[in-house]
Amino acid sequence: MARDGKPTQIFVSYSPADTAWATWIAWELEAAGYRTMIQAWDFVPGTNFIDFMDRGVSEAELVVAVLSRNYLSSRYGRMEWQAALRADPDNPSNKLITIRLEDVRLEGLLSTITWVDLLGITDPGQARALLLGRVREALAGRAKPEAAPA
Repeated sequence: MARDGKPTQIFVSYSPADTAWATWIAWELEAAGYRTMIQAWDFVPGTNFIDFMDRGVSEAELVVAVLSRNYLSSRYGRMEWQAALRADPDNPSNKLITIRLEDVRLEGLLSTITWVDLLGITDPGQARALLLGRVREALAGRAKPEAAPA
C-alpha cells in the first residue's frame, strides 16, 4: 500500500539510468487510471528503500520490469523481477510483464517471459497504445480483441 493508503496496482521496476522511460510508463499508466508505485515518485526522503521495494513487488497486482542493459546488470532489478516471478511460477504473466527498451539478450528464466517491445517505436501515441493494451491484457489474463475477426 502506498503512503496515501491506496493499494498499488502496478510496481514499476527499473534501473535509475532509465528513469525517463520508467516515469513515462508510470505517467501513462496513471493517466489511464492505474495506481503505480515507482522509485522516482514514491521513495521520498525518509522511506526505507528495501522496505518500499519489497512492498511494491509483493503488494502490487503486476510488476512492470523495464528491460535495458542497465536493468539487466542491476542487482535490485534482478531481485525485483525474481520476486515477481516467484509469486506465481506456474503462470508468471499473472505478476510480471516486461517492457523491452533496447535490443538486449535475455537469458535464463527472464528469457521465457513474453515482452512488450517498445524498441524502435518513435510515435508516442503508438507506444502508449501498445503499453496500455498489453498491461490491460496482462491484468485480464488474455488478449481477446474487442471486435470480431474479419
